[in-house]
Amino acid sequence: MTAFARIQEPSYSWEIRSVNHRSLEIRTKIPEAIRGLEASIKDHTRQFLKRGYVEIFFHETPPEQIASKEPQKLDPEILQAINEVSSALPSKKIVSVVDVTRLLQNPSLLRARTTRTEYDLSELLLSFKSCMEQLVETRQREGQALRTIVQESVETSRSLLARIEKLGKDQPKVIQERLMERLRTLDKHVDPNRVAQEIALLAQKSDFKEEQDRLTIHLQDLEKCLTETNPVGRRLNFLTQEILREANTLAVKAQLPACASLVIDLKVCVDQMREQVQNIE
Repeated sequence: MTAFARIQEPSYSWEIRSVNHRSLEIRTKIPEAIRGLEASIKDHTRQFLKRGYVEIFFHETPPEQIASKEPQKLDPEILQAINEVSSALPSKKIVSVVDVTRLLQNPSLLRARTTRTEYDLSELLLSFKSCMEQLVETRQREGQALRTIVQESVETSRSLLARIEKLGKDQPKVIQERLMERLRTLDKHVDPNRVAQEIALLAQKSDFKEEQDRLTIHLQDLEKCLTETNPVGRRLNFLTQEILREANTLAVKAQLPACASLVIDLKVCVDQMREQVQNIE
């Protein structure tokens, strides 16, 4: 399930990204100074996520971008060097007045602040947990939206299946009429018992009541999974595969044009549903 979360602190930030994946794979990109947190970070991630490719980034804020109440100070050594050069000139008349504003624009005159290299690891871990909670909330909102979409697909599939079942009741009669019409075009006498056996055989081969029953059961199971609080992504994926397989078998057996058209609509609906459940944990 795709999601993004970011926590910005004055001197650093956490960033977590997750995309779809068959299992849980965690990748951390953190500096060596806090490498000791890696195991705790991964353990905490596993507590909340069961599937997905997760990338965790730790960004250090450059010292010059950190707001500080302490005013920057001029480097005294450089100022001393400027005074010495000015004093060494033979005549001060040829020396123009020093433009202080232009001097301050030179970064070398300012004393560099020391870069932060030490962190409070417990503080960093708490901040990371807050970022992970934000990610989980994002995934939950997406999951709720996906559940609504899948539920609508289930209802559409059930409606199509009911229409297919209604049309399927006329299929044996249509098969019989087709066979009798073909025999009339041959203008030959055929044993009525043989004709009856052939009609029964064709009707049996085209009967898709078994596929209908299994589709109904799978749709019920899938709908039940949508109410679970535990991870159900793998089961949903399996159920949609089975539903699509039964729909393919039904398409072979459906001989009425109207019925075959509805089966195609059912396959399209199930295929769309299968794409959506790939994003559900």
